[in-house]
Amino acid sequence: MELLIVCGGGASSSFIAQNVQKEGVARGLDITVDAISETELEDYAEGRAAVLAGPHLRYLEDNLREITEEYGVPFDFIADTDYSTMNGKNILDQALALANKE
Repeated sequence: MELLIVCGGGASSSFIAQNVQKEGVARGLDITVDAISETELEDYAEGRAAVLAGPHLRYLEDNLREITEEYGVPFDFIADTDYSTMNGKNILDQALALANKE
């Protein structure tokens, strides 16, 4: 399973991606979690099981959804609390639920 975490500059998303990756490995999942800036989304969305973005990017929602829909990839925003605490468990749960909806 390949997940993508998107944020403004890629810094906070890198820490979140690491936490989600660790949680996935602890659960025995075959998982890869990458972190990118929103400007890179079109280059990395294809083939992902899910894309999650930081809540501070809600102002870009239309653009982000357009890109992910183009590639048929489920998309949502990370909950504010989970983003601010970098809660890998909850974010992974969210990504798995999102990926399984499709």
